[in-house]
Amino acid sequence: MAQTLLWIGLGNIGRGMCKNIAEKSKLDKPLLIYNRTTKRATELSQSLPSGKTQVVKSLGDAIAQADIIFTCVANDQAVKEIFATASQQKLEGKVFVECSTIAPGASEAAAKAVLDKGAEFICAPVFGAPAMVAAGNATLVLAGPKASIEKIRPYIDAMAAREINMADEPYHKASTLKVLGNTVILGMVEQLAETYVAAEKSGLGTGYVKQFVDAMFGGSPYPAYSVRMLEGDYYKREEPLFAVDLARKDAGHAMAIAKAAGTRLPNIENADKHLQIVKEHVGPSGDMAGIYGAVRKEAGLKTSYLAQPSQRRRQKQSTKQHDDINAKSDIPAHPPKLHPIQNRATKMAQGYSIFVGLVIVVAMGAGAWFLSPKGDTQIIWRSSLLLALACCYLMWAITFLAQLHPLIEPKRSNLRESAVHH
Repeated sequence: MAQTLLWIGLGNIGRGMCKNIAEKSKLDKPLLIYNRTTKRATELSQSLPSGKTQVVKSLGDAIAQADIIFTCVANDQAVKEIFATASQQKLEGKVFVECSTIAPGASEAAAKAVLDKGAEFICAPVFGAPAMVAAGNATLVLAGPKASIEKIRPYIDAMAAREINMADEPYHKASTLKVLGNTVILGMVEQLAETYVAAEKSGLGTGYVKQFVDAMFGGSPYPAYSVRMLEGDYYKREEPLFAVDLARKDAGHAMAIAKAAGTRLPNIENADKHLQIVKEHVGPSGDMAGIYGAVRKEAGLKTSYLAQPSQRRRQKQSTKQHDDINAKSDIPAHPPKLHPIQNRATKMAQGYSIFVGLVIVVAMGAGAWFLSPKGDTQIIWRSSLLLALACCYLMWAITFLAQLHPLIEPKRSNLRESAVHH
């Protein structure tokens, strides 16, 4: 008998998994797609071959139609709401595959909600960056009855390249592994951020550290996150790859697991503190890799690494001059203003200088007139000398008049200023 599949949740991870099932699985019926924001479901459906998927707008109706239901949503509350809706339906014979990253207790509660109604449940959280998941290169953790896992085997192969099989283990163990596994990624981001900042502050520079990371950890997430940090990818993109709220949710679950076990995760505590700075500065659009910006801020380095994407797009080139040149320089930032009487006296002196210049030019012209050589070329000599003197005087007079104008400030040399500053 042909089975109907339902996919619930189209976040960065869910979208890629849903797409892979639709494209790679042999489905006899269209894959039902439900997302809280219907527009996203419609866009994904339209990007896939015709007849492969069908968008549904009612969660209850979708669950009632489906035989196998996959869920991959943002947090514990979303999972709780979905399974509360599911528990109101007839569920005998249905299989629920829960792929979200949630607290161990939340996965057990979701399982109980549908097991009590005669359904089967598999806890199947996913490891992998969005690009890896979209490429079918994810790692799937599978906890639940072995017989139930085998029922979804064809779809596992479409979604993931690897699996961690926890068949017949309690559901909460898969969630615990997922949460603690995510702390390895979060701790890596924290450590990379601290290392790059220390390298920059010490004068080593980030370039050599990046070469070390590439050489020692090639093929791991280390180089990819290094690029995202150093090139500022996390604050340039409009939609975060790993939203700050989701990262803090995972950190909170991990610290709760550690506390319940009588231990601590100090590195994750530091990471969570930096994530809080990212959230305060950027809001929900912040990215986990923004930890780098938070660590830079603490170290007193350039803080534009925390800028919001919208702010970055609107940012223009600043034309503001330096407020001061150097704290040790004796050159004032702005020339002292003259007293009004001094200012008038200065302008009067400049005015007299024009008159004196005119007298000098007239005297030189008279000398040129009487001392020019005799002969046929005398007229040419006299006219040429007088024209040259007149031009020189006019240029000189214009320069002085320009400096007397209240809207014109003479340009001063910045050579000494530049030397002091640099």
